[in-house]
Amino acid sequence: MNIEELEGVTPAIASRLRDAGINTVENLITYTIDEVAEILGVKREEAERIMIEAWKAKGYWFTPAIEIARRIEEELVFTTGSRAFDELLGGGVRTRQITELIGRFGVGKTQTAYTILVEALGSNSDITAVFFDSERSFRDRRLREIAALRGYDSDNIMKRITVVPVLSSHHLMETIKWADKLFQDENVKILVIDSIIAPFRTDYLGRELLAPRQQMLNKTLRMLLQRAETFNMAVVVTNQVVSSPEQTYSYDPLAGESPAGGNILAHASQERIHIRKGKGNVRIARLIDSSWLPPGECMFVITDRGVEDVPEKRGATKKTATS
Repeated sequence: MNIEELEGVTPAIASRLRDAGINTVENLITYTIDEVAEILGVKREEAERIMIEAWKAKGYWFTPAIEIARRIEEELVFTTGSRAFDELLGGGVRTRQITELIGRFGVGKTQTAYTILVEALGSNSDITAVFFDSERSFRDRRLREIAALRGYDSDNIMKRITVVPVLSSHHLMETIKWADKLFQDENVKILVIDSIIAPFRTDYLGRELLAPRQQMLNKTLRMLLQRAETFNMAVVVTNQVVSSPEQTYSYDPLAGESPAGGNILAHASQERIHIRKGKGNVRIARLIDSSWLPPGECMFVITDRGVEDVPEKRGATKKTATS
């Protein structure tokens, strides 16, 4: 929807918004009132009036529940590559939410993200993807291998992936902000950040910087959620773990470590999956938090083809009771 179609938006206002990279109403609603007031150089009240019109136009006002149900039906679901893993997630990785892959170094977080990426693009020829690389983990050779072994055209898939090498937390936030036109024009339906926490842990060292780090992380996650919702995208992020040496002995294999990012990241992610190593190439995924699914675990393997089911149906999903 063009900016000019909003009531009260003059050609001069539209021009200033376009100069800031805001070309459509879909772009506009991802900004805050204060940000729009600063961009336009107007009082907050005028920016608020414009934003209310934008929210109304795109259905982010007082909305009948039946309309919300219709939006949910529009969501896309991408396979992880493993039926057991998909079952754990209620069908797979969904658009309009953040799916978080958590684990220690070498457990297969990036390989899982690669497989989701390849399957999404391979099964949907009309969509594209963006890969934000904060750990220099992007390897085109590995993506091509997974694609080819799964029967997809690796060249075609690579042409539909845009890579953003992330330099810092500020760089990550700004590139997300300026990617709105790309998201819309290129029909981006899956966005991967590997890893979400790395630039923040690098830029904000020491306990005295914990508060500003969490504020910046919160703002970045808010931007991601807004864009996931607006552009009907799946956002997949990988996350590291931190040790908890004060943890007493427990039979739980996840005791003694926690996802990095604290409560800020915990509240932003709709699905949180902790991945740990089993025997050999077997991995165990535990759904530790979801807005609509019960906790549970499943097994899968990582092979040349990426994520796959454990042979002989040993990867069955196990749901656990909730209190």
